[in-house]
Amino acid sequence: MTHETQDLRNISVTRGIGFTVALFVRDRLALPVADDVPDLVPRVTVEALPRDEAAALADEWHGWWEKLAEAPTGRVVRPASGRLAMVVDAVVDEARAWEEDMVRPSFFLSEADLPPGYVPDPIGDPDVPVVYDVELVPVGGAWHRDLGPHRLLVSVGTWEDPAAMDALLRPRIERLQSRVLQIPHVAPQTWHMVVDGQVFTVKDRPHEPGSYDFHWENGPIEGYGFSIGTSTREPLSEDALRREIRGFVEGYES
Repeated sequence: MTHETQDLRNISVTRGIGFTVALFVRDRLALPVADDVPDLVPRVTVEALPRDEAAALADEWHGWWEKLAEAPTGRVVRPASGRLAMVVDAVVDEARAWEEDMVRPSFFLSEADLPPGYVPDPIGDPDVPVVYDVELVPVGGAWHRDLGPHRLLVSVGTWEDPAAMDALLRPRIERLQSRVLQIPHVAPQTWHMVVDGQVFTVKDRPHEPGSYDFHWENGPIEGYGFSIGTSTREPLSEDALRREIRGFVEGYES
């Protein structure tokens, strides 16, 4: 397969595992939700609920999806409600295993694993770096959704199309860079943290209050880490940053 050149520097690409689990629940139970998001591919086995029960869970599912959009990238968030939480607990391991087969971890964890034509050249002005998070979900066809100014959810099919990704990423990153240029430069605050033997460098985003980037210094893959943003835009304490690190590492190891 021939690929056009695709720019990747400062772009973090991870599996959208939390969203895939939510869509697995939707498709498995045939819940009447998120009609604008395609079905998972390949299709999961359907075990439809009675209509009234499905409708009740649908309302809870919408709230769960919103919480996922606020959570750090690559994180599975358990639903707050009892009934939906019980349903998720019953299928989450199956959903995780299914997702790992559909979205190959090695596909994005190292530049060496990328297809020919994907090169780490900067989009826009390389002197104005911005961090951008892309999460992959195995839904059918070409599909994407903006989760915030720095975060994009895309189908695996879209990610595998360099021209489509360039058309999505280039204007978004250039728009972010133009905003950065309009704001006086402020150096990020940096923390060096060791949590349960795992070493992380954490930096805030001065012009995005409540947003932080975590680099896993002694992680299993060079350059691996995660980013978070609080919905309140309030800064986090060091204890809160440590909790995010611990939750991320536990999620990675599970």
